[in-house]
Amino acid sequence: MTTPIGDPVFVSDGERFVPTEAAIGPWSADALQGSATAALLVRALQAHAASRGREVARLSFDFWRPASRAPITLEFTLLRDGTKARTVAFDMLQDGKSVLRCTALLLRSGQTPALPAADAFAAATFAPPEEGAPIPAAASRMSPFFAGVDVRMARGQILEPGPAAAWLRLGRPLVDAEAASPLAQVASAADLVAGISQWAHPARLGFVNADLTINLRRAPRGDWMLVDALTLPGPMGTGYAAGQLHDRDGPVGQCVSSLLFEARG
Repeated sequence: MTTPIGDPVFVSDGERFVPTEAAIGPWSADALQGSATAALLVRALQAHAASRGREVARLSFDFWRPASRAPITLEFTLLRDGTKARTVAFDMLQDGKSVLRCTALLLRSGQTPALPAADAFAAATFAPPEEGAPIPAAASRMSPFFAGVDVRMARGQILEPGPAAAWLRLGRPLVDAEAASPLAQVASAADLVAGISQWAHPARLGFVNADLTINLRRAPRGDWMLVDALTLPGPMGTGYAAGQLHDRDGPVGQCVSSLLFEARG
């Protein structure tokens, strides 16, 4: 793990979290990036007793309202508890209103039976991030948050239409001086799935991502995460972006984000 550098994305204030300039996304000077808030909720999940002894199998984020620079409080709810599966939720509140919810499915830990390998499930392999291509300087300035993300392209380019794969690492501290955990890095990277794989140049076609779902096959390791992304629009102004998630050791899971497209220019 690399030591984080720069200003933190959030500063703790008792039980509250105060967003810094580094949490701001591309939408406005007061709107937070989904990658930042998703990572913060994952941090809360990992710190809660409900996740101990369980494997995180699914993370579902619903972006209900734009998140602002207002102080954040987090509220935990146990939705279902069983010996095999537990479902919990964390709500992110600002000014007394829930702006974002993370629902997590936690499964009982165990050992997967040894089975013959199936070629049909062979995953794509990628060169390590050190061998990836840098992104244009203009792309790194798309938002204050994104300026703190290290990016190396493994396939395609971030501002060009078509499928693309990118290694991503949140280089800033997430809260105070604390580095983002591997799971928080996955959530942060997965939120960028639609931005990595553009259907058209962003000057022509914008989008709003209304949700994000991450399914994990195992716990991620390290701080670099790769998103192998594809954006698929439908005929009625909606669609989705899907991505396969990798760390340096191979496949970790997958993500899907529902999109609303908006013409520009």
